[in-house]
Amino acid sequence: MVTLDDRTQATEVAMDSENADQYAKNRAGQQKMALDLMNRYNRVLDVGCGTGEITKLMSQQPGVKSVVGIDLSSDFISFASKNNAAENVSFHVADASKSADFKPEWKGAFTKATCFTVLHWIQDKRSALKNIASCLEPEGELVINCLLESGEQMGKLDLPKWKGYLEDFTYGVYPWPNDDIDGMVQLFEEAGFEVLKCQEQNAPRKSFPTDPEGSKAFMRTMLPQLKFIPTDKQDDYLTDVYWAIIEMTKHRKIKEVTPTS
Repeated sequence: MVTLDDRTQATEVAMDSENADQYAKNRAGQQKMALDLMNRYNRVLDVGCGTGEITKLMSQQPGVKSVVGIDLSSDFISFASKNNAAENVSFHVADASKSADFKPEWKGAFTKATCFTVLHWIQDKRSALKNIASCLEPEGELVINCLLESGEQMGKLDLPKWKGYLEDFTYGVYPWPNDDIDGMVQLFEEAGFEVLKCQEQNAPRKSFPTDPEGSKAFMRTMLPQLKFIPTDKQDDYLTDVYWAIIEMTKHRKIKEVTPTS
């Protein structure tokens, strides 16, 4: 029942479902409303997209209208543009911690943002999070994961045999302290997010190959110090790193933190 006002008799209201032709010709209002809702939903910003495989995969998910991938590396963005292009995907070189790198049209333009295994590479996390927040519309969501200090140790193993090669190498990673999850929540809130979930959890075992050769191939993409090792010795170095990691994980768990806003 719908009551219009005190002077109008209440009348039962029902949709005319027996006149399909008329209904189809007079749906402009409904269509506009539906399009507005669709256009508001699932425009995704992928921060630290790398070479774009995950970005393209996200663009193929139901309900996703478009995905913009950004990364600091021009080489990665060039590769992504050539190998993972799609009609609803675009890639751009941008430093997440520099607001000047963010295009004006990105402000408030996205319903979701993702930042997968990237935040620990960014020193100025506060600026990066504020920049991401500025790109989200009201009620927009951010899904992000970040290594804690315990996970960082994978890349900072003490291997005396290789110290001579790595004297000039600085491991530029900035993980979050293991014992300061509350501090991470506070940082997100200062950036303008309402934190729905922030927890420490085991890194998925399937994210790291269990066989030596697969693990070494995986590490080639993850260890920046590899370029300091002579090419003919890199395989030996990766073998030593692999077995050191196996030994390390016998005694402690590698953790990651997953804040979700």
